[in-house]
Amino acid sequence: MSDRKILRRIAGFATLLILFLPSCSNETNGGKERPQWTEKQAWEWEKKVGVIKGFNEPATGYPGMSLEDIISKVSEYGLNSVRFWVPGKTAEEQIESIHRYADICEKYGMTISPVLSIQRCKEYFENPDENQGLKEAEKVIKTILTPFKDDPRIVLWDIWNEPNCDIFLVDGGTNEKQTRHELDWIEKMVHWCREVHLSQPITASIFFDSGAGADTTSELFKRRVEVENMMDLHNFHSYSCANDNKDIDFTLKKIRAMSDRPIVCTECLTRVNGSGVGRTLAKFADEHVHFYIWGSFISDRNWSVKWLRSTYDPYEVVFHNTMYPDGDYIDGREIDMLREFKFSEPGESADPGIEITERWSHERAWKRMALGPVKGIATSSANLSGIPSVYNSVRVRFSYNDWAKDKDAFFAKTDALLRDASAKGITVLPVLTDDDDLGVGDGAVAEYVSSVVGKYYFDPSIQAWDLYWHPGEKASDKTAVSKRVTSLFRSARNQYSNQPLTSTPCVRVKDFEPDFNYHDALIHGKTNGWNKLEFPGVSDSDLVHRIWSISDVLSFSTDQPQAEAGWLLSICFRYGRPVFCTGLLSPSEAEGIKTLERFSMSHVFWYTEKPLNAGKVAAFRFLPISTKH
Repeated sequence: MSDRKILRRIAGFATLLILFLPSCSNETNGGKERPQWTEKQAWEWEKKVGVIKGFNEPATGYPGMSLEDIISKVSEYGLNSVRFWVPGKTAEEQIESIHRYADICEKYGMTISPVLSIQRCKEYFENPDENQGLKEAEKVIKTILTPFKDDPRIVLWDIWNEPNCDIFLVDGGTNEKQTRHELDWIEKMVHWCREVHLSQPITASIFFDSGAGADTTSELFKRRVEVENMMDLHNFHSYSCANDNKDIDFTLKKIRAMSDRPIVCTECLTRVNGSGVGRTLAKFADEHVHFYIWGSFISDRNWSVKWLRSTYDPYEVVFHNTMYPDGDYIDGREIDMLREFKFSEPGESADPGIEITERWSHERAWKRMALGPVKGIATSSANLSGIPSVYNSVRVRFSYNDWAKDKDAFFAKTDALLRDASAKGITVLPVLTDDDDLGVGDGAVAEYVSSVVGKYYFDPSIQAWDLYWHPGEKASDKTAVSKRVTSLFRSARNQYSNQPLTSTPCVRVKDFEPDFNYHDALIHGKTNGWNKLEFPGVSDSDLVHRIWSISDVLSFSTDQPQAEAGWLLSICFRYGRPVFCTGLLSPSEAEGIKTLERFSMSHVFWYTEKPLNAGKVAAFRFLPISTKH
C-alpha cells in the first residue's frame, strides 16, 4: 500500500472515531450548520467554476480499460467534470473511491460530482426502526463528507438521485407516501451536509419529470418544491430536449419560478427522440445550463439502447454514449459541439437549426443504405399491381390537397399502399410536396409533413422521404422557395424518423458539345464541376448546395444522356453520402443502359420514370469501388 493511501486510511479512521463518539454524533461544528447559499453566493460559485461540461458514470469499453483511460480520453474533447455514484459499501471504501476519482480527474483538469446513494442501503433507509436508520445514516454521511468539505476538486454534491421514479405518474396512494418519505430524508441530509460546513454546493436531482404535462399543482409537487428550495443551486434531469423544446422550456420555467440560481442538468442525452448532443447543447447554451451527458464508451452497461430494450437486438441510433469501445467517435460533429460549448452572449443563439443539428451522420446514412441497390420506378398510382417484378421500390407522389380534404381517407389510402408494398417486398419513396404547394401557407404544409412523417416514422416500407421535388422550378419567388425548404426539413426533423430525409433540387448539366471530353475535364487539378451546371426557374447554386447540405442522403434527377448525368453525379459524390437519382428519364434506351452502368460503379440508388430493359434491371448490382495506387 502506498504512503498516500496509508495516510488516507489513518485520516479516515480518525474521522470515523470523532464522528462516532456518542457525545458529538449530532454535534458537528458545535451543532451549528452553515446557512443555505444566497442567490448571490450561488452565482459567485458559477463565476469561479466556469461552465460545467460533464459526463456520467465512467464505464469501461473493454475489460482492460482503466478509469484513467476513460478520463483521459473524455478530457480530449473538452469535458471537464464527471458525475458518478460513489463505489463502496463502507464509509471508508467510499472515501477511498472519492479520492481515487478526484486524483485521476485532477491530472486531466477535471472536477468530480459525487452522487450519494444512501437510499440504496437497506440497513439505513429501510430500517424498521427509522430513528436508528437515520442515526446510522447521519454518521456515515458525515464521515464520508468531512474529509472533502473544502476539496476544490469537488464541484458539487448530488445527495439524492431521483426520489421515487413514479412520482409524476401517480398522485396519491403508496407512491406518494414513498415520495414524501424520501423527501423527508433528503431534507435531513441537507442539514447533515450543512453541519459539515461543505464549501461546495448541495444539490439533489428532485426534478426529472420533464414532460410538459408533469404535475405542477398537487400538494406533493409543493413539497418537492419546498425541499428543492433548500438547495444551493438547481439540479435536474432531462432526456427530452426535442419536441420543439416544449418539454425543456416547461422544465426550465418551472425551476426558475422557484429561485434565481445556477442550473445544472446532471443527466441528458438520448438520440432516438431527438434529444441528442446537437439539440440539447444548443438549448443549454442559450439558456445557460451546465450539463452532464450520460455515458462515454459503449460498454457492458448496455446504455446504447433505450430503457427496457436489449442490445441483443440491432439498434440505430445509439441511445447514450459518445464513443465506440476502440475510441472512435460515434459522431465526430458531436465532439466538436462538446469541445466548443459555451454559454451564449445576450442576443446570440447557439442553435443553427434542427435541420442542421439533427442531420444524419455519414455513417448512419450509409448503414441505412447497406441493404443493397434500390432499383425503383416512378408511379402516379397507389395501385402497385402493374409494377414489374424486377423493381424493388416505387416513387409515389403524395398530395397535400388530398390530406387537407380528408385526412382519414388519406391515411387509409397510404396504409393500404404500404401494406401492399410490404407484401410485395418493395419499398416506397414518397414525394411530399412541390412548387404547386407554394400557395399554401408554411404552417399548413408543415403540419401536413409532420403528420405524415410522424405517423410512418418507423415503417420499414418507407425507403426515404423526398420532402420537396424540384424547388423553384415553376416558382417566381426564390425567398419563398428557400423558406419552404427550411420549413419542411424542420417539420420532418421534429419527427426523428428512422428513414432518411432528402429533397430533389432543380439542377441540370449544360448540354455538352459533341467533342467535349467530359471525363478528362475532371482530371486531378483541372477546375471543373459546378461551372457546367444550370438551374431552371429561381433555383440556383446556393439553393442546391443548401438542400444537399441538410439532406441525409443526396438526390438529383436527370433527363440527359449518361455523359451529363455522370457529371452531375460526380458533384453529388463530393458530399460523401449515399446518392439517389429520384428521377431517371434517359433520352434513349441505350443511354439509359449506359447510365445504369455508371450508377452501378458509383453505388447510386435510382428510380426510373419509365420502364427500362427488364434484363438489365434484374442484373443491376453494385460493383466494388476500387482505386489504383
